[in-house]
Amino acid sequence: MEQPGSTPVPDDLVSRSAVTAATLVYSAPTPGSGSRYLDGRVAHEARVLSGFAAGEAFARAAERGVGETVFDASRAAMDLAGFADTRASAYLAPLARAALLGEPVGLVLGHLGHHDIAPFVRALELAGQDAPLAGALGYALGAGPDATLRDAMRFAAGRDALAREYARGFEVTRELARPALLSALSRADSVRGVLVQAYLEVLSEIPDLDVAARAGRGEAEDVARMATGVLKAGGVHSRRGLEGIANLDGLLRTDGRLSPTATEPPIIAAAFLVALEYGPDALSHRLRPATGTDRSR
Repeated sequence: MEQPGSTPVPDDLVSRSAVTAATLVYSAPTPGSGSRYLDGRVAHEARVLSGFAAGEAFARAAERGVGETVFDASRAAMDLAGFADTRASAYLAPLARAALLGEPVGLVLGHLGHHDIAPFVRALELAGQDAPLAGALGYALGAGPDATLRDAMRFAAGRDALAREYARGFEVTRELARPALLSALSRADSVRGVLVQAYLEVLSEIPDLDVAARAGRGEAEDVARMATGVLKAGGVHSRRGLEGIANLDGLLRTDGRLSPTATEPPIIAAAFLVALEYGPDALSHRLRPATGTDRSR
């Protein structure tokens, strides 16, 4: 299913959806990654402020190239919070442009050109992120005007999760993360549980490429198998599953190499798509303690 649809979306909805998605995912206690109670190398408040600052850039994505939007979002985040999640911005920029124009995201990706590369590289340099991807983009930048951002992403797709999404039409976001998020929304009444469940679904199916880069493919597959075990125990929907989530979180946090940092951005992107389709309230109205009572949409 191609998301967003064929009807252009108002710019204020794009901005609100982006801010809502980033804030909620940054605050969710995803195992080995995010939590508003456990700061990693970046304070939780800086991450949330960065998402808030970047929101306006996505509202202007129809007027700017994808690379320019990624840079604008990163620069705004750095100016306000001293931190920019350029990878998350790069997930959202094509989706925001597609929504604003009422076009399939595949068409937006197909139009990526050489002019998109330079601002994309500047955004990565500004944030100090994704060195392997920056290398591939730098090579494409020097290869001449026929080399496009999409070409560079295809070249790096086997090693970088963001590049894989650009090369494959946001396959993980649209076909795995979004359905997992909608399924979790139909069963849970806590946004924390919804996001953690969807995160585990993606992690179990797709070994995290950041873990593979830091610790090896075998370790990444082991982390995926552990996430599968937690889901089989019930995930956020059972006591055993919740215990498994806590144990998995503790294990992953003992070794920084095992943090599944490539798994978080597609959850942000999927939450953005859900917010566009059903309104940000589809996520934010569930900000209440879990009661143990299932709710259906």
